Parts: sequence; structure tokens; C-alpha cells
Amino acid sequence: MKIISKSLLWSSAFSLVLPQAAFASLSSAYASLVDTSQNQAFESKPAQFLKLAAVHFITNDGGLKFGGGNPGGQEFNPGDLCKSRGYLHKGCPAGYIPGEACTEDSSFVKECIDPDTWCRGNGYNVTSCTLPKYLSGKCPHSSTLYKSCETDNARACRDAGYASSCEVGKIGDRACPYDSKYKTCVCNPCAGFAYTSAQASAQGYVPGEVCNSCGTIKYKRTENACSGFKTCDCGGATGAKTCWSGTVKKFDTCKECCDSKFQYDSSNCSGDFQLAGNSCGGKYDTCKAPLQYLYSDKTLSSEVIPGKSIIGIAVDPENRLAVAIDYIKDKEWGGYGIDIPTLENIQRDGSGSYAKRWRDRYGVRDGKANTAKILAYGRANGISYPAAEAANNYQPSGCSASSWCGKGNWYLPSTWQVFPYFDNRETILSMLEAIGKLPNDMYYTDKYRFSTMTSNEVDEKEAGILVANINAVIYGWKNATSGLLLSLIYITY
Repeated sequence: MKIISKSLLWSSAFSLVLPQAAFASLSSAYASLVDTSQNQAFESKPAQFLKLAAVHFITNDGGLKFGGGNPGGQEFNPGDLCKSRGYLHKGCPAGYIPGEACTEDSSFVKECIDPDTWCRGNGYNVTSCTLPKYLSGKCPHSSTLYKSCETDNARACRDAGYASSCEVGKIGDRACPYDSKYKTCVCNPCAGFAYTSAQASAQGYVPGEVCNSCGTIKYKRTENACSGFKTCDCGGATGAKTCWSGTVKKFDTCKECCDSKFQYDSSNCSGDFQLAGNSCGGKYDTCKAPLQYLYSDKTLSSEVIPGKSIIGIAVDPENRLAVAIDYIKDKEWGGYGIDIPTLENIQRDGSGSYAKRWRDRYGVRDGKANTAKILAYGRANGISYPAAEAANNYQPSGCSASSWCGKGNWYLPSTWQVFPYFDNRETILSMLEAIGKLPNDMYYTDKYRFSTMTSNEVDEKEAGILVANINAVIYGWKNATSGLLLSLIYITY
């Protein structure tokens, strides 16, 4: 485009050429070349509005032409002008931010700024926050720099695993420290709901309330009331209707009760055991095993078998106890008044007498172990215990010294172990008589006066081996009297 000024005439013999430095000096002045109407004039403007292009002032046909391409003309390049003013960078490397742009050529900038420097220079200085605050106002040129930290309690709670509400089957537990409306969710413990569906509906029960524990349904239950039914101590009458209330079977009609001692029938007394004694309602008060002879080959029989050696009578098949068929008369009790620390004591009861029926109160006591303790204490202290020694040295005629029934295998029974003998004494005496072993001295066989030594001790204050009589009264023998009977010696078969 050619713009010619009518107000300015130039001689064809004169050429105006301005060096580039002259234009540079204009940056400190306030001059600008503008096109006002069709004439070129100079209008005073601030320096920052100066816009220059490459200009050639040439003489040609007496006119003024703007633009390059005329040989011999002087060029004014905007890029050079920008550089001269400190805009030295033409574009920036990837990742850098352009600084102030040159007004003459915006592709030139004063500086290329790295992202972090730009962000920090523009107030983006925050890199981390402390909960419950979070980074806010991200710098557009950095992923790590932010303007500030802003509090967000709800977000802090959610990020820590807390929830404002729990799904079905769970309940709120610990509260979030930033907002108590948020809590951890745990499975509902369903306290008091202790049963599965099957248990709640089991025989005798009625299902109650339900509770969901993370998808597992738990129940309460109550016992079936069984209205119109009752508990019968002795069971229902024949043909009575039944109803279960919990684990209790109830009946609409009860049968008459017999005394609790009538407890045996064919359901709990069978095999070698026999029903005996009195009966009521089809049940008996006694169930006992028929006594058998014990042979030297460790076999049992209720019959006398020719050619075989009988060594005892099995008085307690359940505990495999047998009593010897020979009776020994002891000359001295010995050792009375001396406490044996390792021996089990039988204490007096509250009335001052020795307690009765020790087998029910204390259960099985080991007579063999007791006898061994008596003998060991006697040997260690030079004390003779004739009854224990006689039992330990006993050997029936049918047993050799090295056999299972030879010397060293027999012992004084414990207080508990003598009772099976007393309970069956009449049968035992008959069996002894059948094999010619019944004692001749009536003192030994009188069932109302019969007594024997045991291997239990009185107590640590009134030490001495106990004696048990036929009426199950336990007492301590207080005199070292000679001529007493060592009536029972036991063996475990």
C-alpha cells in the first residue's frame, strides 16, 4: 500500500534516510507516525504505543513511499528494534512461560520463565497442608504448587474411611476427629441376638426379633410356653400328649411317681447285671452284678471250675477289684499316732465323729497307692506296719512269686474300696463256704460285727490307720491291741 502525503514535498534531488538508531531513540520520546485522513502527520503519543515497520524513504517520482523492496533504501526491522530494547528471546523452549512481549513484535519476549519460578512469583507457594486442610488454587503451570490451604472436614473424614451413614447390617462406631457426624462402620454386633434361624426355630422354641449383622441374620428366641402342659417328674401318663418348652418335655397328664430309688429297669440294668430288691412302676431299686470267682489265670466265673485255682472273689467288676479268699489275723496294728505326711486323711465331720458313706462323698481312693506310702514311710523311719506288710506279703497258693497275683500285688483297700464287700457280704460268705474258705471264728463272719483295716489315715493330728465296719462307720483305731483281724486284702485284676 502506498500512502503519499500532499502536505510534504520532497526534492527529487534530496533523499531523507534515518538510521535505525534514530528510531530507537524514539522509545524515550513521545512521537508516533500515524495516518490522519489522507495526509501524514505526527501526533504526540506515549512511547508504548509506538508501532514501526520497515520503512524506506526514497526519491522516485517526487512522492513518499512506505515499504521495503526498493534497492538502495534504509530498512528498520521490528525484531532488531525489539532486541535492542532487551527483548532477546524469540519464543521459549517447551515447558517455559514467555515473559513480557515486545510491542513491536510480540514473538520477542524479555525472558523465558521456568514453571516453578513463574508460579512462586505469582503467589503459588504452598506444597502441602495438614489435615483437615487441603491444597487449593492450583498453579496453571505446575502440579505441585498451590495458592493456599483450605479446611474441608467432610473430605478429611471421607478420605480416612469414615462415613456419614452406614449400609444395612452395619452401625457407626468411632467418630471422625474432624467431624463427629462421620463414623467408622462396623458389623452390627446384634447383642442379645444369639441364634441362627434354625436355632431360633428349634424344637421347644419360638423365633423372636431379628438383627442384621453384615448380611448375617441373627435371632432372639423364647421357650415355647406350652400352655396347658406341665412338667412331670416321673413322665407322662400312658397316651399323654406332649409339648417341648425349651429342652423340657411337658405333658398334659402326669403319671404317678415312685420313689427315686426305683430307677432300674432293663434299659439301664442289663448284661451281667441283674435287677433285684423292691420294685415300683416296673422299676427296681437295685441293679447288681452276680459275684464271680477270680482265677489265677485272670479269668472270672460264677461257677467253681475243677483244675483251676481260685485266688479271690470279684467284688467290684466296674473297678476290677477282688478280695482275697484267705483271712489273716494280725497281731499288731502298729504305727498308731504317727502321721504319714503323704497319706490321704479322712477328716472328722461337723459332729465330731468320722463321716459316713465316704464312697459317696469322696469317690474312688487308691488303696494300692496308699499301702505303698505306708510301707515306704515305715522303711524310711524304722516303723513296723504289720497290716500293710501282711497285705504286701500275701500270696495265694495258686500264684507263683513272679506272677501277676504273687507277693507285692496285694494291698489294704482304701476306705471307699471296702464298701463293695460290705454290700455283698452275705453272697461272699456263701461263696467262701462253697469252696471251704469260710473262717471258723464266728467273730470274723458275724455280719453285724464285721470290720476291717483300711489304708486311709485319720488325720495329721490323730494319725493312725482307719477301720471300717459293716455299718459304714469310719473310725480310728486308738490302741495297738494285739489279736485284731486283718480281714480283707485286695488286688486289682
